[in-house]
Amino acid sequence: MPEYDLLMELNRKEVFGEEISDAEKSSAISAFLGCRLSADEVRAFRQRMHINPTSDRLYPYFFLPPFDSGKKRRLIQGYLPKTTLLYANHYELEILRLLSCYAPDHPSAKEMLNATLNRLQDAGFGTSRTQNEEMAVGICVLRLLAAARPDYTDWLNRLLVPLGELFLSFGPGQAAVQQGIPVFYLLMAFKDINNEYTGWLLNTQKNWLLNLLRRGWITGTLSNGKLSEADTFNVMYKHIIRNALATLPEFDGIERHEIYVNPQDNRCYCHI
Repeated sequence: MPEYDLLMELNRKEVFGEEISDAEKSSAISAFLGCRLSADEVRAFRQRMHINPTSDRLYPYFFLPPFDSGKKRRLIQGYLPKTTLLYANHYELEILRLLSCYAPDHPSAKEMLNATLNRLQDAGFGTSRTQNEEMAVGICVLRLLAAARPDYTDWLNRLLVPLGELFLSFGPGQAAVQQGIPVFYLLMAFKDINNEYTGWLLNTQKNWLLNLLRRGWITGTLSNGKLSEADTFNVMYKHIIRNALATLPEFDGIERHEIYVNPQDNRCYCHI
């Protein structure tokens, strides 16, 4: 599905700090609006999921991700979701996030955003009552709110507090997923929100994050010559860590510390 690839590429560019031209944004708006689901497609999906087509608030109304021969694809930062709940909501909310950034006044984009925000308020993702990938959907909601409704502080705080408590328990290793939470996706949300609380969280965990940034990580090819798809995202993970730390005053200018792949060992590094 080209829209999924487009979503991945636009987010990669954001993370790597690459320019996204007005022409690219215009093309993305057309592509995303053009893949909006019909009422029949929404109804068919809900029937497959055995959920009530009128009362369900857990699953998307407007966009559904591809299922390649029944398999899920990775999220924008490389995590491979286990549940359709996370996979489907991630796709819809990330598309709506970009539409909110690129076309905030487009009537169809506004209509879909308002309906989805009402759905999400009823669903209650990411609160202290949820766990694992249902909690992880809260990260998608955080990113959408940061882009489209940054003034919804009460809702943001309801999501940030339980996710922040989990974040403080992470470490000391490199694991990209801890307690069912995609670590680097959460860092992307912290960078987007960039308020006093996220600053405190990142400052508390800065030594762990710095250690991750300094370590050499393989970039896909294992010692046996096989390709590890998950490890192909390690360069992106380094950029996500650096971007999150850059929100702290003491790391002003951290982007000067280059992230690179050493051709001798095919590992990515950041000397800081």
